[in-house]
Amino acid sequence: RDQPRSRGLGDVYKRQALSLHYAEHPQVIQSCVMTPPSALPNLAQKNLALRWGLVIFFLILEFALIGYAINGSRIPPTVKKVPAYEPWPESVLEVASQIPVQSGGRVKPLSTFARFELLQLHGSLKMKVETRGKTMKVGATEWLLDCLFRPEIANQLPVFRLDNSEIVTNLGLKVDKLRTRLSFEDIFPIYDKLMQRGQELTRESENRELEMKEKQLTEFAQQILSYQALTSALDFARNGMQIPTEQLPPAVENPESLQKFSHWMAILPEVSEAIRSAADANNGEIPEAMRSTLGTIEEFITKTRFGLNWIPPYDESEEWRPLGRTLTDLIEGKSAQWEPAIADLQTLEELAPLAQQPDSKAFLDVLTAWQEDLTQRSADRGLGKKIPTEITYYKRSYFKYALAFFILSFVICAVGWLVAQGKMGTWVQRFAGITFLIAVGFLVWGIVHRSLVTGRPPVGNLYDTIPFITAGAVILLGLGELITRRRLLLSLASFFGMVGLFLAFRFEYGDAKDHMDPLVAVLNSNYWLSTHVVAVTLGYSGGLVACFLSQVYVHLRLAGVIEGNKSFQRFVTRAAYGIVGFTLVFSLVGTVYGGIWANDSWGRFWGWDPKENGALLIVLWALLILHARLGGWLRDWGIHFCCIFMGMVVAFSWWHVNMLEVGLHSYGFISGGEVIWFFYGAEVLSLGVGLAAYLLHRSEKKG
Repeated sequence: RDQPRSRGLGDVYKRQALSLHYAEHPQVIQSCVMTPPSALPNLAQKNLALRWGLVIFFLILEFALIGYAINGSRIPPTVKKVPAYEPWPESVLEVASQIPVQSGGRVKPLSTFARFELLQLHGSLKMKVETRGKTMKVGATEWLLDCLFRPEIANQLPVFRLDNSEIVTNLGLKVDKLRTRLSFEDIFPIYDKLMQRGQELTRESENRELEMKEKQLTEFAQQILSYQALTSALDFARNGMQIPTEQLPPAVENPESLQKFSHWMAILPEVSEAIRSAADANNGEIPEAMRSTLGTIEEFITKTRFGLNWIPPYDESEEWRPLGRTLTDLIEGKSAQWEPAIADLQTLEELAPLAQQPDSKAFLDVLTAWQEDLTQRSADRGLGKKIPTEITYYKRSYFKYALAFFILSFVICAVGWLVAQGKMGTWVQRFAGITFLIAVGFLVWGIVHRSLVTGRPPVGNLYDTIPFITAGAVILLGLGELITRRRLLLSLASFFGMVGLFLAFRFEYGDAKDHMDPLVAVLNSNYWLSTHVVAVTLGYSGGLVACFLSQVYVHLRLAGVIEGNKSFQRFVTRAAYGIVGFTLVFSLVGTVYGGIWANDSWGRFWGWDPKENGALLIVLWALLILHARLGGWLRDWGIHFCCIFMGMVVAFSWWHVNMLEVGLHSYGFISGGEVIWFFYGAEVLSLGVGLAAYLLHRSEKKG
């Protein structure tokens, strides 16, 4: 074993004969994946306890690091008692979810708008409430309906995620935990102080850089204002004008009509003229009754200026607006479309009172008519055609099912390590393969369905890269498993799928932005999206696969389970080396295409932008590995050490440069994303595993 390996023709024929033998008898390969302790070299047997002790030590450190990263990003569920809460019927939720809303530059279903509004405020898509002695979950669409039609209930829900409670305890609010969720009722005692301090810090931010706690406070204050814009958007329909009957003229035939906001808006020109005449007759003073009425009208218009953009324009404009802005344009003479605006006000005034009985047929009928009217007005403009398929996309939860099957496949693979031989082992392997294929099917179809909704190639922003890179990696490993039949690549593919989709969910929940929204102008090119971006992300996939494969290698070498299996060691090394070549090809092609794109968009091929530099680092590092191997400077250990480090290079290029917020690639900027440091830590630990395994190997070889 320690003699120099022959490179003659005889050695080649021997290896070919062994390959044919293995092809005819695959069980020989399976039995060689893990070497039993009795087959280890003598010195390796003596150090077996030390090896496994080191493996357990490093695994504890790695899982502790992962656990700390996961625990640091979650808040324990908060169950709030809301005795008066009544769930919305499924029929109401189905109709409401299809209401078209314009947000983020596109027309989307109300359910999607609610999804990302709740993620921004709550950090999750469900909140738990206790009512009548039982716990129930409130979803995003239900929560938004509560905000619009039952704000007194919405104010009791634990909607506000607070990562640092010190920003409110400093203002006098008592909070027991550092990270928690609060309702608007909880925050109300310090509301004025919070808004005042938020305004002060906003003004100060123009002259100095705010500290972290100050930024958190201003963001929290802004979230509360966004929430209030939703809860007050239909105040005019729920509360009415509330004009005392004693202030009404005796000749009024229908006093109830004067309580409606739509009535006053319909006669607003006459009201304005009457107010001017009264002021002239009273030396410029407006009578109290008129002043009160005018103040209420102004208040309702102000409240409806924000919130939902669910009113299609009445002219040729492309911008959807809240009612308040439309009414302001009418008052200022920028628009003359009074009749359709009054009709929308009347519909909402009819809808809001009926919502107090959500299970009534009358409410469902009016809501359905409102949804159909908005949908038709949207369709007349050629918008909202993909609302049904977008609703279907989120209902099917492709990536959640893919994650579940990747976990199942990995567990079955782990069982297969214990029963590697016999019929049982064969059936376990087949079952693992089937569950893996199902997971890949959900993942790929989810990406395809997402592309159908957005109308663009599968990679357009930072979130899109995560499922795409995951898909590229698991397919690459799956093809490798199909060729080699060693089980290792199938296990690694399942694990990679788990990690990739966990990252996708964490990023979606943390970033809380709708990543289906239209791209910035520089990215609005299907040709370059389908060439440069796809090629670069495939390069990312290859680099991460090589990294994970080398991590498996060093852990197995440290455990000593493959010390007596040179064939398996060579297989893993060659696989990692080949994947480095794959990474180089796609990274280089993608980088060159990116330069051509930059020349077309920005007028220069290369500008030393951080994102460009990151892509160049991957190319240079892959070239270094390939040339060092060809020159004989790197062998098995060196290749795997370099592949592990390549994982950090890829992570820096793919993820970390977006946190620098420097350069022209502003479409990829992210705040937070500190999970990258935990990844770097895990890679450093893996290098430590490799170093320990290498030192043990050297000491045993000398011994």
